[in-house]
Amino acid sequence: MENIELVEVGLREIQLTEGPGAQIMILSEVDGERQFPIFIGFSEMDALDRAIHGKSVPRPMTHDLIINVIEATGAELRRVIVDDLREDTFFAKLGLTLTDGTEALVDARPSDALVLAARKSVPIFVASHILDGIGHDPENNEFE
Repeated sequence: MENIELVEVGLREIQLTEGPGAQIMILSEVDGERQFPIFIGFSEMDALDRAIHGKSVPRPMTHDLIINVIEATGAELRRVIVDDLREDTFFAKLGLTLTDGTEALVDARPSDALVLAARKSVPIFVASHILDGIGHDPENNEFE
């Protein structure tokens, strides 16, 4: 993540919508006021709910499988980075620490990356240019 200023964020709120449409996650700065929405599908929202509430299932679901594969290789999920926004689509990376101590950045959908962050309790970072472009102060209650 060369030359990209990162800001730590946390999950502030989950907004469930009726029907099969997208669900909304609101992320907000840990040490600030800006926040922004990310729309995710119902299955990712269900996985996020399980992760937040520590619920397990009898057999591994997709996000469990991803964590199992990461850990089986000796790597460790250390952080999640939402690093770009292009044409209304967010892009994210999984920050993995490899067995030799180096970091590998793996391209991921933000919805999946955020579920993994919740499952492993790792920090979430957002590129500052995203917050600068769409971040919103809750006082004015409007997203840019």
